[in-house]
Amino acid sequence: MKNRYWFTDEDGENILDDFCGTEKEAIEYAEKQAEILGENIYVNCGEDIIDVAFA
Repeated sequence: MKNRYWFTDEDGENILDDFCGTEKEAIEYAEKQAEILGENIYVNCGEDIIDVAFA
């Protein structure tokens, strides 16, 4: 099921563009971006943090 995901840093600031896709795709995208940016990325859907991609 496709949803809209958004990504924040440890301070709660948006750090990436919103992503529309499945939860698995959003987590994989966040993991790749965490490696590139060198910081943890929180994957959010609605009001919830659903995963954290660690750098």
